Amino acid sequence: MGSFAMNILQCTVGCRSLVLLVHENSDPEYPQYTSFLSRLKTFDSHPARSCQDKYSLAASGFTYTGTEDLVQCHYCGLLLGQWEENDEVWQQHTLHNPKCVFVLLYKGMEFIENVKNEFNLKRSDNRGIRDCCRCKSEPYDVGNNRDNGNSQARICKSESYDVVG
Repeated sequence: MGSFAMNILQCTVGCRSLVLLVHENSDPEYPQYTSFLSRLKTFDSHPARSCQDKYSLAASGFTYTGTEDLVQCHYCGLLLGQWEENDEVWQQHTLHNPKCVFVLLYKGMEFIENVKNEFNLKRSDNRGIRDCCRCKSEPYDVGNNRDNGNSQARICKSESYDVVG
């Protein structure tokens, strides 16, 4: 089989995987926050001292939970907090849930692959990876979780995430 045929085959397999991913995850966790403005309104009480601005967070699919700097993706339900000044919102969203359909639809598969590859390169070089796992920190109280009644969430931003392929 020639290289052209192999490229077509790879594209077909990749497209099927993409369609399946979107189909299986087509409904957002919190559909009331589908619009940018509805997400932005949740940041009315967002701390002004936060490292991340509310516009970037809302554009990246997040809503403010009302607790410290903890945000939640309206689509996949991912909770992220303890932001650092150099954190790029879309990259963090992608690293912590590379299968989020919102990220996929807005940023594309190439962006997701680039973020994963960059992270894996840094991890293999031992550069830019935090030494401690923030999972060990005290959990945030985030109110009632609608799925299991759990009112706490641990925020982990460490190398323990497997983002390979």
